[in-house]
This record gives sequence, structure tokens and C-alpha cells, in this order.
Amino acid sequence: MTPPDPTAASRLCAACGMCCNGVLFHTVQMQPTDSPGSLSALGLKLKRKRGERFLLQPCPAFGESGCSIYDARPQRCRLFECRQLKRWSAGEVTEEGALGAIHSAREQVAEILALLERLGGTNPKHPLSKRWKAALAVPMDPSMPPSKRSDRDQLLRAIRSLNAVLDRDFRIVPVGDCEEVEPQVSPMNAAWKTPG
Repeated sequence: MTPPDPTAASRLCAACGMCCNGVLFHTVQMQPTDSPGSLSALGLKLKRKRGERFLLQPCPAFGESGCSIYDARPQRCRLFECRQLKRWSAGEVTEEGALGAIHSAREQVAEILALLERLGGTNPKHPLSKRWKAALAVPMDPSMPPSKRSDRDQLLRAIRSLNAVLDRDFRIVPVGDCEEVEPQVSPMNAAWKTPG
């Protein structure tokens, strides 16, 4: 078998970014090999909870042109491969097929972001799961215009559809139906150990 083309992997990751932009995860746990001081100096705001350091998503180092700290990114970011990338690496999907899945998922994310904006907006510095939960947590008011009710219904349908796609094509650990999901924690946080 011919080994996968590393430049194709880079193209797939550059086209996607959902592991960095708050769509797949809401935190990334730091590893012992990560330097909190160096990462902070690069503009990452690390948090600490129960003795563990982590980075909140969306990552401030991720932008339109990709990761601005790519060569110095945290260990978890270096090791992570989503389900789509694993399938491509195993030859189960072509680069074009993977790019199609990425494009489709990103279109769904764009639809959700537009709905969130119409519903009154949420904090774009929060991961997508926290944003839609905040929007849906606003109580239904009898005086709410029908268009807002329709947008809420459409948002819930769009979230369910996106979660199904993310579970099937991107997440390593599926999260299931959105009504039962807490903000997604990276499976890298619990299941991955730094090689050593």
C-alpha cells in the first residue's frame, strides 16, 4: 500500500479546522510536555481546573489562514486525527470525498451560526455547543414573533443534523443526540496519553 500523501493531510486539515474552531470540542487539555509559559507568550489563555491546565476552544491561534502557532502548538493538537482524517489515511475515502464531507459539515456550521445571529447572537468566543445551548435556554415567550419560533425550531433541527454528521464523520467518540449532550470535551482529554 502506498503511504498517504502528507500534503493531502495538510490540505484536509486546512480546509476543515473544526478541531480548533470550537465545533468539535470546547477544551483541549495540556500535556506534561507542553510549556504553559511558552503557550501563554504565544497568546493562548490557559485555564486551570482541578490541577489540570487546558485551553478553551475556539483556539485564539486559529484563524482564516490556519494555526498561527503551528510549529509550537500543544501536544494534543499535534497528535489529534479526526475520524475523517483516519479514514482518508486508511484509504477508506479519497481526498475529494473527505473534502466533500468537510465542505458539507462547514456549510451546516455556517447555517447554525446564521441562525444564532438571527436569534440574538451569542458570544463568538464560546464553542458552538455552548452557543446553541445559550440560544435555546432563552425561555419561549408567548409574545415571541413567529419568525423567532421558527428560527429556534430550525436551529434545533440543524444542531441534530450537524451532530449526526460530526459523530459519523469527524468525532472519535460520538456524543449522540444534542438534547442529551453537554458541551463536547475532546476525547483527547480523557483517552489519549502522551507517548513517552
